[in-house]
Amino acid sequence: MVLQNLGSTSGDEIGEMEPACYTDIVREPVALYREFLPCEALRPHVYAIFSFAPAHVSTAPHRPLLREVAFQEATFCSPQFADGHVSMVFELGRTCGGDGRWVADSIGLRGTVNGPMSSVGRTEGSDRPEMIGIYFRAAGVAPFLRIAISDLADRAVMVEDLWGTSGSRVPGDLCELAEGDRIAHVESALLARLGIGCQRTTTVDVARLAAHVIHRRGRITVEGLAHVAGVSRQHLTREFGAHVGIGPKLYIRLARFQSGLVHAGRRDKVAWADAAVEMGYADQSHMIAEFRQFSALTPAALASREWFHPFIERARAQASRFPDGRQSNENERIPWPMEV
Repeated sequence: MVLQNLGSTSGDEIGEMEPACYTDIVREPVALYREFLPCEALRPHVYAIFSFAPAHVSTAPHRPLLREVAFQEATFCSPQFADGHVSMVFELGRTCGGDGRWVADSIGLRGTVNGPMSSVGRTEGSDRPEMIGIYFRAAGVAPFLRIAISDLADRAVMVEDLWGTSGSRVPGDLCELAEGDRIAHVESALLARLGIGCQRTTTVDVARLAAHVIHRRGRITVEGLAHVAGVSRQHLTREFGAHVGIGPKLYIRLARFQSGLVHAGRRDKVAWADAAVEMGYADQSHMIAEFRQFSALTPAALASREWFHPFIERARAQASRFPDGRQSNENERIPWPMEV
């Protein structure tokens, strides 16, 4: 696999996953993955808008670019990872096959809302769909949906089931547009629905607390987080469930696991016993169990080959900001805003 990172500013039974792999080398870049900063009105709710599209039709960005990865070969492997955030993905009716060629897929027009996921299973298939999507911040999706966020946990729901007929038209509208226009259209769709959801009032700034967990890479206890919030553990758990869709313990575990994705592709260069301690696990067996649940891979399997996943890129970017492993005290003032 040849990836060129062009910049970054920032349940079924679980088993070993055989990810979708692309093995035929092609001469020209076949695709671009990009993350864009959303418009200012959406930034409190949305971390990034992302795009995966053929490289030859991707246009020069006309807005701040958070991350860009060019695929020079059709040899990238993408695992599944559990996540504590909600995302919305629109597949646009074209797929990239193992030979690097993009082909039309008339039944591949769909929009999906993916809730917080506590585990993943086996991945099948070898085609990668052209898509555009939204990464919501923790507690950020509620204003756009008439559904309790806790009802999205471990579920993937069709956009049309949440937005009605108008939502079913979005993928078809997007596939006819250039990348920049797609982003503008997605933003317009979100802004038109901003406020339709029923937001619960709360005295706890859940979004900021979630950002604190990410900032500490999951090295914090629920008790420590409750202390920062100035509430009881029970109250914090209720608020996280209502606003994030999962409890603070699971959210912390997912943040800790995702910080470990920095070791992807390092092969035999990782001292796993030391890495487990550094990540805050009780021991190496504890770390292995967590990785299996959240990725269907062992840490050694994750390190054994090159992978592509936005969360891996994000973990590497975060680690580069703390190269010596430093982290903040769990009771310190929470910086805001920050990448979630």
